[in-house]
Amino acid sequence: MNNIKPTHLRINLDAVAHNVRAIRKLIGEKIEFMAVVKANAYGHGAVEISRVALKNGSTRLAVAGVEEAITLRKVKIKAPILVLGISSEREVESLFTYNLTAGTSDLKVIEKISSCALRYNKTGKIHINIDTGMARLGVSSSEALNFIKEVRKVRNIEIEGIFTTLSSADKENKTSSYTQFNKFSKILDELKKEKIHIPLRHIANSAAILNFSSMWLNMVRPGIAIYGLFPSNHTKKTVELKPASEFKTKIVFIRKLPPKSSVGYGETYITSKETLVATLPVGYADGYPRALSNQGKVLVRGKRAPIIGRICMDHCMIDVTHIPEAKIGDEIVLWGKQGEKTITVEEIAKKIGTIVYEVITMVDRTRVPKVFMGSGLNI
Repeated sequence: MNNIKPTHLRINLDAVAHNVRAIRKLIGEKIEFMAVVKANAYGHGAVEISRVALKNGSTRLAVAGVEEAITLRKVKIKAPILVLGISSEREVESLFTYNLTAGTSDLKVIEKISSCALRYNKTGKIHINIDTGMARLGVSSSEALNFIKEVRKVRNIEIEGIFTTLSSADKENKTSSYTQFNKFSKILDELKKEKIHIPLRHIANSAAILNFSSMWLNMVRPGIAIYGLFPSNHTKKTVELKPASEFKTKIVFIRKLPPKSSVGYGETYITSKETLVATLPVGYADGYPRALSNQGKVLVRGKRAPIIGRICMDHCMIDVTHIPEAKIGDEIVLWGKQGEKTITVEEIAKKIGTIVYEVITMVDRTRVPKVFMGSGLNI
């Protein structure tokens, strides 16, 4: 551990395995489990997380773009991968090169997939994205049936799945989620009446998995829950989740400042008494939110210490006056556990007015190395 960079993200693969198994136990063995590993597995490392997820109960993977999927294929991950957003005809060729499935609602893209499929003498698999209220991507729910009928006429195309995205499954008010589900269910009923069979039907993200068992259908798409975080305070704690990441650094400099000394850019913090200030080699360029300036806390020797002054690009400063034994080289926990104390991602998100998803995906993968822990390393 001595050669680890002071600022690093520690990933507990055993926690990921636990979370995947907990979700699998909740939904049972018959439902397909598509682990969402987009955005480098929400900042946790897509290759390692994918391997652990597939070993512990996931049957499929989902990513945002083709490049993410190619990364997984290049390390010989063979499970089915759904690319949730095929937005360009230029990406289509890779679907066949790397055996990928496209999520789309664009007829031009589907026709391009068909053209490639005919050239390769293969079948292009797609999942049709239905917009039931998110207003982001997808064919309108009112046009879905006719759209699907048109797609069925396109040569060498297999509609393997149909899906939609819930906009508010993590909110206290569940009305919009039920409205979206009812729209989606109506489409499924219409397809059944038309004797159109689409094998995979999915709507349930992490929040819906935990809040609405009726929405599991025959496949679920957990994302944030895999990483040990609940989508919001309004999500049922149906399963025990273990946070998979800890963000750590070390003290690199300590000095005593007299009263009325300014700390950091902009003189936003002035000492009121003699203050012991420690400098940490982590800043907003590493993904540690600048919004925590003068309000965040870290753990030092099992105690909370406040951030003072503005968080800089590469550094931040903390007040350790109440921890006089603090010294250069001491471990600092930005989020995670130290002794009996814990700073959670949820706490940080609440403090800066954002969501846990943003906090964990902020950490810069080029500046902050990941250290993987646990038996999952052997997979």
